[in-house]
Amino acid sequence: MTPRTVMTDEVSAGMGTTSLSQRWRVVRAELRTVRFRVLATVLAFLAAGLLVTGITTLALDLRTLNGRVNEELLLQSARLQNIAAQGAPGGGPYTSLDGLFTVFLQGDAPGRYESVMATVNGGNTFLPAGEQPTDLAAPELLEAAGARHAENQTVFHDMPLDGRTVRLAITSVSLGDGSAGGLLVAANEIGRQREQMIGSFGTFAVASVATLLLAGAVGFAVTGRLFVPIRRLRQATGSITFGNLSTRVLVPSGDDDVSQLANDFNRMLDRLETGIADQRQFVDDASHELRTPLTIIGGHLQLLQAEDPKDVSETQVLLLEELDRMQSLVDELLMLARSGRPDFVRLEWIDADAFLQAAMDRIRVLADRRWKIESMPGGHVRADRNRLTQAIEQLAANAVQSTRRHDAISLGAAWTGTDGGTVPPGHQETDLGALEIWVADTGCGISPADQERIFHRFARAGVSRGEEGSGLGLPIVKAIAEAHSGTLRVTSRINEGSRFVLSLPGRTP
Repeated sequence: MTPRTVMTDEVSAGMGTTSLSQRWRVVRAELRTVRFRVLATVLAFLAAGLLVTGITTLALDLRTLNGRVNEELLLQSARLQNIAAQGAPGGGPYTSLDGLFTVFLQGDAPGRYESVMATVNGGNTFLPAGEQPTDLAAPELLEAAGARHAENQTVFHDMPLDGRTVRLAITSVSLGDGSAGGLLVAANEIGRQREQMIGSFGTFAVASVATLLLAGAVGFAVTGRLFVPIRRLRQATGSITFGNLSTRVLVPSGDDDVSQLANDFNRMLDRLETGIADQRQFVDDASHELRTPLTIIGGHLQLLQAEDPKDVSETQVLLLEELDRMQSLVDELLMLARSGRPDFVRLEWIDADAFLQAAMDRIRVLADRRWKIESMPGGHVRADRNRLTQAIEQLAANAVQSTRRHDAISLGAAWTGTDGGTVPPGHQETDLGALEIWVADTGCGISPADQERIFHRFARAGVSRGEEGSGLGLPIVKAIAEAHSGTLRVTSRINEGSRFVLSLPGRTP
């Protein structure tokens, strides 16, 4: 039992050490996060601002206090001069300082922190009735006043008294008749007022610390919410692999920059996933469709009779046909693979009527059919001329395969949702509705079951009167329509014909 107990203690100690180590790693990781750095920077600037504000305010208040105390002390000297100028109560000037000081001390009481005293050199000392904040009769104060005074001046002097600082205003007083002079001493408890201001600064400091703690707590909660997308973004990037791009960042509601970053990241993943899916689709399609012609080529090469010129000639023709078909197939697959790229279409203003006439001139040579233009829309449309021509040619080629010599194939276009398209010469874009371009035929038609399937890659309609193609024509036309922010649809009836409609927005996609 004992060894097992020792082992358990050691394991527990190890687990405790591991737990502490893990916690320390978590703390260090948190200290390196953008959240902590942003919050620490803001709090540091806030603390510095509060400190500078507090010290500056205290310094200004102390400076104001010094000036105010000096003015209040000088008021006592000015009041004494005013009483002397008014003369004695019985009329005439004062004949002694005793009478002047008596009248002066019977006047207005000094302020809350002020005290006054008057003394005649070698004579009496006068104090007002009642208590004063400062004991001006203290021997050290009288000694300092006698040592610091100057004739016909008021001298300020700060001195410690009973553990506090007192400011004295010492004024020499004389009647000017040769009689003994005296001193007027006004005192102010400036030390107490300074202590109150410093105490207020301490209160401000405590409030500032509380403000910092509250700001830190609120900031921690707010930044935690703001940086949730970043944490999820980090987790998502760690879980994304080339084989799995399905991970997305859950973005909380909001329009802040961090949420926008997460949204942009999700959109980037969508584009990457689409691009990789297109690449895989291209590889799958190429491997699927090229396998048959390669097998045919290999089989004919194995059966080739090199000594037979006729067999060599026939095999050569057949191989060249297969190679041409492979080249055409590869070109179509590459076009589909590029259809999702932003530069797949290059938009320009196109005159709709001129475009239809040029398209008809190109497609009427595909086969001997009754070709006609049903409708001219007028106006202009923003589109890629080459891609749009390619789409019309592909629809016309499909129509040729579904028709016979006496059938009709028509081309037309019309505006929907507006009276008519227009724009250049100023190229100012307005809402022109949509331009619908159609290719219609009176051929064999397409069954309802095939009308959705024919837009998928390598899908072919069940009824055809010509050679079957690769099954990529309509997917290419659909890709061109979607690259223009448009649509492709079909209406068809068996033995009555089909109508493919390419709808393009009148504005820039």
